[in-house]
Amino acid sequence: MQFLTQAWILGSALLVAAGWLLSACRQLNPVGYAVFLLLAALSVWPWGRHAWPNAVARQRADGTLRRRFKRTAPKLFLVLAALSLLSGSLYPALNWDTNAYRLPRVLHWLGLGQWHWIHTADARMNIAGCNFEWLASPLILFNHTDRLLFLINWIPYLLLPGLIFSVFTRCGIRPRVAWWWMWLLSAGWCFAFQASSVANDSLGTAYALAAVDFALRARTARDGAPLRWSLLAIALATGVKQTNLPLVLPWLVAVWPCWRLAVRDKFPLLATAGAAALVSVVPISLLNWWHAGTWLPVETPGVASLGRFHLDPFWGVLGNIFCLPVQNLVPPLYHWFPPYYGTLVLEWNDLMARFVQTPFGSHFASFESFGGLSAVHEHGVSEANAGVGLAVCLLLALSLAGAWWLRGREPKPKSDRFLRAVRAAPWAALICFMAKVGSYENARQLAPYYPLLFLALLAGAGQSALVRRHWWQSCGLATMWLTSFLVITLPLRPLFPASALFTFLHHQFPANEVIMLEGVEYAAGVRWDIETRRACLRQAVPADAPVVGYFPKLNNSDEPGLWLPCGGRRVELALPGDPPARLQALGARYLVAHSAALHAAGESVDQWLQAYHATLISQFTVHGDFLSSDVPPDFQGYYVARVN
Repeated sequence: MQFLTQAWILGSALLVAAGWLLSACRQLNPVGYAVFLLLAALSVWPWGRHAWPNAVARQRADGTLRRRFKRTAPKLFLVLAALSLLSGSLYPALNWDTNAYRLPRVLHWLGLGQWHWIHTADARMNIAGCNFEWLASPLILFNHTDRLLFLINWIPYLLLPGLIFSVFTRCGIRPRVAWWWMWLLSAGWCFAFQASSVANDSLGTAYALAAVDFALRARTARDGAPLRWSLLAIALATGVKQTNLPLVLPWLVAVWPCWRLAVRDKFPLLATAGAAALVSVVPISLLNWWHAGTWLPVETPGVASLGRFHLDPFWGVLGNIFCLPVQNLVPPLYHWFPPYYGTLVLEWNDLMARFVQTPFGSHFASFESFGGLSAVHEHGVSEANAGVGLAVCLLLALSLAGAWWLRGREPKPKSDRFLRAVRAAPWAALICFMAKVGSYENARQLAPYYPLLFLALLAGAGQSALVRRHWWQSCGLATMWLTSFLVITLPLRPLFPASALFTFLHHQFPANEVIMLEGVEYAAGVRWDIETRRACLRQAVPADAPVVGYFPKLNNSDEPGLWLPCGGRRVELALPGDPPARLQALGARYLVAHSAALHAAGESVDQWLQAYHATLISQFTVHGDFLSSDVPPDFQGYYVARVN
């Protein structure tokens, strides 16, 4: 397990470093990656040869795995891993944020062979952490598709149970308790759903756990090598998302007793620190400062919602004390609660909007959507809105109550001030997170925090006695079964013949409202508009167009359709007020504009065509239905033009 974790950390660090270094050399291309990876393989080979377990260790590990996976909980985790692999393999990248800015920014960098500040109204394409994107770059570059990007989440998902067990036991949690919760936490909805997706919220979880784990290993073994792995892991966690920065606090607490090791092995540690800085949040922070004057320019024009990071700390904490439990306690299926639960969500969101208008509620107006829940494109929890989940939260509440009842059945854990500090530090990090992050559905952004937050909750007396109870084990297995069911029934990636089943059920029970609503939801999910729009954009622009000028509406997920398959063309973005000469100088012979972008610029279609000396060649709706020349005035879709 330790070797696999080290291999993932090292591989991640090499790919992230490759992205930055090749960008500095303007060689972000197949040849650059091939040379870098060859040199890296030659450098890493001596370590891999000595670190690879010998035959005796492999045989012992194989026997341990066979014994471990004879029990039900590990088997259910294997089921979740297999379902996630199948889901990610069958369906394309459907995450909205990834299609809106993560994937486009990678394609822009690859298009010019280097990282660069992109000419765009969406600040996230420039200011957000880059580690997910640097892991994705070689997959897109060599495969010319985004279909394999889910592996970036799926591989570290396999490491979660072992990392959770190791951290829990090293922090004073009884092994029997840690064994159960390493499977139950891995079945948390944010982890299980994102294992097959291209979201990046849960990616930092394995890095954060590994950072604490290796720090505790270094303290016990008095060895500098785990300390260096710990430093590299926490650096990778911060480079994924800026919201992971507070996780440095529990890492600092865990690593503090190792300061003598740091002094003793200062030269290897300094070399590792240089590499860690390169793969951390440092490069993007410096670039943000260079281009925008601050390390996180959340007030970039055009994306007012990024003000969600400008909270008053007191009201931010108070507001998140309400928002985070609400998001984690949402029932898994909205539409299965009569009356139609989607209507209740709309009513709830309306109530929250009215609350923010009150004198007291105005303190929470800086939240992106205070207390809001998903009501569009969601029939319940999904990768885009799920925290650790209702089932795990209820089981935790049951465990805390049961452990308190059974606290006299086992001796109290030994008091250790250092371990108490390690267990308390994640809660201090949580307060920092709540004080600064007021984004919409930030329970999913909290994914790397959840396992560390459970440390303080599961260390008390009575937990070991509780997990021996048959009824508690049945409840734990039920949470894993529920997660497996939800993974199978996700509307965006159903693993059953949803259309055929609901068509049949609708014919059998035409008056059943639940069946009708679920059938509509699954029909929309299977052919979600992201893929439809991609296909339309590919068909609308001639394949031989080397450069395409693109006028997108804000927070649009369609741009990858113009880029993919990667290497076919380059896309140049246009903003309201840009002079036509800019796109002409870049060689754009075809133009694609969304009607909303033209409206935002205050231009009619005729004015736009005249300014660029272009001829309209096609137009289509956002649903992909090509239209005739008779287009209604409120047309919401794309115009495609050729420059004369």
